[in-house]
Amino acid sequence: MSLESTSNPGYYLRNRNNEIWLDKNDGTTGFKNGASFTRRAGQSDPAAVSFESMSAPGRYLRHYNYALYAQPLSTAADLADATFYLE
Repeated sequence: MSLESTSNPGYYLRNRNNEIWLDKNDGTTGFKNGASFTRRAGQSDPAAVSFESMSAPGRYLRHYNYALYAQPLSTAADLADATFYLE
């Protein structure tokens, strides 16, 4: 699955060198791979969701220091930072 911006249609969250960027879909295979995530049960709360990067298996979408990254998770803080509640 891909995560498209609601305020900027056609722009998606994309893993570039384990940093998450909001990029315009350019139709390339590289873009498709970087913008694909697998929805998983929340890492710190199974009622929520987490997103594993398909281009970097074992790395999860995580917010840290006001930015998004694709990182492996090991601590309780990592797990919480990679858990999202959808509205």
